[in-house]
Amino acid sequence: MADKRNIQDLLNATAFDAKGEKLGKINNLFVDDKTGQPTFIEVDHGLFGLGSSLVPLRGHHLEGDELKLAFDKDLIKDAPEIDFENQLTAADQDRIYEHYRLTDVQDVETYVTDQPSTQDHQAAGFAGAGAAAGAAGTADHARHEEHEVDHAERDLHAPAAGASNDIILEKERLNVGTERVATGEARLRKYQVEETETVEVPVTREEVRIERTPISPEEAKNYVGSDTAEATVTLHEDKVNISKESIPVEKVSLGTEQIQETRTVSETVKHDELDTDGIKGFVDPNAGDK
Repeated sequence: MADKRNIQDLLNATAFDAKGEKLGKINNLFVDDKTGQPTFIEVDHGLFGLGSSLVPLRGHHLEGDELKLAFDKDLIKDAPEIDFENQLTAADQDRIYEHYRLTDVQDVETYVTDQPSTQDHQAAGFAGAGAAAGAAGTADHARHEEHEVDHAERDLHAPAAGASNDIILEKERLNVGTERVATGEARLRKYQVEETETVEVPVTREEVRIERTPISPEEAKNYVGSDTAEATVTLHEDKVNISKESIPVEKVSLGTEQIQETRTVSETVKHDELDTDGIKGFVDPNAGDK
């Protein structure tokens, strides 16, 4: 049997997936009403820890302040969203186990807990508990509704808040999110530009050329005279004809691409401090944790 640890160590740990990739802090912890052993956690993930998912502790391993879960980050991020308050119902647990496809994964850690037993839950003011069938995806094991232990209950021995002399300290927490908004409009249109294009075209033209040919003695003997006083010839040349036509040369379209970047945001937040009046030598033990 593995060494027993205190259940409080889980709430103080940072969660990692099965491949060792960091997820985030533990927000909530659920324990079995009957055994008092932890069964589910709510863990942060995503940019600035804005997302969270419920993860079974089956197959987990806690070493120091690092909690290694038995599932990959992508599977954890896609876990179903459960609207819980103080406990998980049997139907909630069925949805979670079905998503993580749990069949025979077993816990290897055992924890010491001061949580009250099932019979003491009503008197201690915990959320109502009851038996529910079908643990870890099998119908032949009994499962109990899970009790939530969050960071507000880390000191399991502290008295319940609300006593007449209690002061509740509060602090503001930044909730940072994103929304998609229109930042502008891009328009693509075409227009015509006139320009002069020069093209060299080869052309041919005719010019008059006078050719003189001596008359042979034979031709002279046969010459009988001529009444022709002039001669004509028709001259030709190439004429350049210009016509225009439109032809497609390129297709242009509008599209978008996403650019991933990180922006740093800052905002002023407030938190409560204690002002002791008439208490000598008072030292706030939690002042260094704020």
